[in-house]
Amino acid sequence: EWFISYPINNYNVTLCIGDYIHFSDTFLSNTDTLDLDYYVLSYNEEVAKNHFKQVKPMLKCFEYYFDQYPFINDGYALIETPYLGMEHQSAIAYGNNFLPGYKGNKSFIDGLDFDFIILHETGHEWWGNSITTNDIADMWVHEGFCTYSEVLYVECHYGYEEMLSYVNNQKNKVRNNKPIIGTFNVNNKGSSDMYFKGSLMLHTLRNYINDDVLWFRMLKDMTNYFKLQVVDGKDIISYINNYTNRDFTVFFEQYLNNKDLPQLQYKLQKNGKNYTIIYRWEAIDEFKMPVLINIGYLDILIYPSNEWKELDIGSFDKNKFKIRDDLFFIDVKKM
Repeated sequence: EWFISYPINNYNVTLCIGDYIHFSDTFLSNTDTLDLDYYVLSYNEEVAKNHFKQVKPMLKCFEYYFDQYPFINDGYALIETPYLGMEHQSAIAYGNNFLPGYKGNKSFIDGLDFDFIILHETGHEWWGNSITTNDIADMWVHEGFCTYSEVLYVECHYGYEEMLSYVNNQKNKVRNNKPIIGTFNVNNKGSSDMYFKGSLMLHTLRNYINDDVLWFRMLKDMTNYFKLQVVDGKDIISYINNYTNRDFTVFFEQYLNNKDLPQLQYKLQKNGKNYTIIYRWEAIDEFKMPVLINIGYLDILIYPSNEWKELDIGSFDKNKFKIRDDLFFIDVKKM
């Protein structure tokens, strides 16, 4: 018998039938005890017991950023399946063959050693299962935040520098072929860029906000505010605007409703020993995201708009100049 005490999406319901063995564990979730149940084929019991040890550190990281596991009364489960994986609510389908990465491909996870399917599908318990969108055109809320949860796990478990490497490794999976948001009311979910471009958009927003205390507090508060609710993408954007007391409407319009990245166009002009940077955004109207540049020994925040601007940035080794596109997912063009 399997009982669900919380609201559930119809696509989160499944049946799994096989020669399963069951083993269990518990996880201290705040002051509550979360039951962890594992169902694997009988001949995989020993490898599964070792492989699933990564679940508790993962849950600890996710609860740090998103607060308590949202289905505490129903428990958490991994169930071995013949297909790769699916975020079935409190009964996650697992078919990654007890391998690290994506079917054993560790380059997919930037050379790290965790199981991508366990991590990603568990992230959906918060983003997709607890917080669900009314229309699949807004699935960036599910997949963008869930893919970004991987980034936060890496920061939590491996450190900030590994996080930067991991999130920038996601860039080679972005296609920029069509907008992330699909067409509403016609069962259209838009571009698959909702995953990795969505994650990189959130990484960019973190650096745009430039206040990690505010950023992480907002993530946790937002996850609780919309817990066990059906939302629209615009609700998420409005919440972020209100919480930060800033207007990111144009930012989201650029990344979600346009296939192209904002392009930072720049040139360096030498004046004696000093340099002047001349710069602007090639982007939608009113796109004014600040961005960091580095002159070898110092990060400098510049404020591009659609119009050309100039800034004297002093004397430095030109070969060490770079745009901090590790912090901002943008296109860069030197003129």
